[in-house]
Amino acid sequence: FYAFPKIDLAVSDQKFVSNLIHETGVVVVPGAGFGQKPGTKHFRIVFLPEEDILKQAYKKIKQFMVKYK
Repeated sequence: FYAFPKIDLAVSDQKFVSNLIHETGVVVVPGAGFGQKPGTKHFRIVFLPEEDILKQAYKKIKQFMVKYK
Protein backbone atom coordinates (compact mmCIF):
# COMPACT_ATOMS: atom_id res chain seq x y z
CA PHE A 1 0.00 0.00 0.00
CA TYR A 2 2.96 2.33 0.50
CA ALA A 3 6.10 3.43 -1.28
CA PHE A 4 9.06 5.33 0.14
CA PRO A 5 10.61 7.29 -2.74
CA LYS A 6 14.01 8.78 -1.98
CA ILE A 7 14.52 12.47 -2.64
CA ASP A 8 18.01 13.82 -3.24
CA LEU A 9 17.46 17.48 -2.43
CA ALA A 10 19.10 20.18 -0.38
CA VAL A 11 16.08 20.35 1.97
CA SER A 12 14.96 17.87 4.64
CA ASP A 13 12.18 15.42 3.93
CA GLN A 14 10.03 17.30 6.46
CA LYS A 15 10.53 20.61 4.63
CA PHE A 16 9.92 18.98 1.24
CA VAL A 17 6.65 17.43 2.44
CA SER A 18 5.52 20.65 4.11
CA ASN A 19 6.16 22.68 0.95
CA LEU A 20 4.55 20.04 -1.28
CA ILE A 21 1.36 20.00 0.79
CA HIS A 22 1.23 23.78 1.04
CA GLU A 23 1.88 24.45 -2.65
CA THR A 24 0.07 21.55 -4.35
CA GLY A 25 -2.39 20.06 -1.86
CA VAL A 26 -0.80 16.61 -2.37
CA VAL A 27 -0.48 14.94 1.02
CA VAL A 28 2.50 12.66 1.64
CA VAL A 29 4.35 11.93 4.87
CA PRO A 30 8.05 12.46 5.69
CA GLY A 31 9.98 9.19 5.78
CA ALA A 32 11.74 10.28 8.97
CA GLY A 33 8.55 9.44 10.87
CA PHE A 34 8.82 5.78 9.87
CA GLY A 35 12.25 4.87 11.15
CA GLN A 36 14.26 6.04 8.15
CA LYS A 37 17.87 6.81 8.93
CA PRO A 38 18.32 10.52 9.67
CA GLY A 39 19.26 12.46 6.56
CA THR A 40 18.21 9.77 4.05
CA LYS A 41 15.30 11.91 2.83
CA HIS A 42 12.39 9.71 1.82
CA PHE A 43 8.68 10.35 1.80
CA ARG A 44 5.80 7.94 2.10
CA ILE A 45 3.03 7.84 -0.46
CA VAL A 46 -0.08 5.66 -0.38
CA PHE A 47 -1.32 3.66 -3.39
CA LEU A 48 -4.93 3.28 -2.21
CA PRO A 49 -6.59 6.15 -4.12
CA GLU A 50 -8.07 5.48 -7.54
CA GLU A 51 -5.72 5.57 -10.51
CA ASP A 52 -6.96 8.95 -11.80
CA ILE A 53 -6.30 10.58 -8.43
CA LEU A 54 -2.82 9.05 -8.26
CA LYS A 55 -2.03 10.28 -11.77
CA GLN A 56 -3.05 13.81 -10.80
CA ALA A 57 -0.98 13.64 -7.62
CA TYR A 58 2.11 12.33 -9.42
CA LYS A 59 1.78 15.05 -12.04
CA LYS A 60 1.67 17.71 -9.31
CA ILE A 61 4.68 16.16 -7.56
CA LYS A 62 6.62 16.16 -10.83
CA GLN A 63 5.78 19.83 -11.49
CA PHE A 64 6.72 20.69 -7.90
CA MET A 65 10.07 18.88 -8.18
CA VAL A 66 11.15 21.10 -11.08
CA LYS A 67 11.74 23.99 -8.66
CA TYR A 68 14.28 21.91 -6.70
CA LYS A 69 16.45 20.86 -9.64
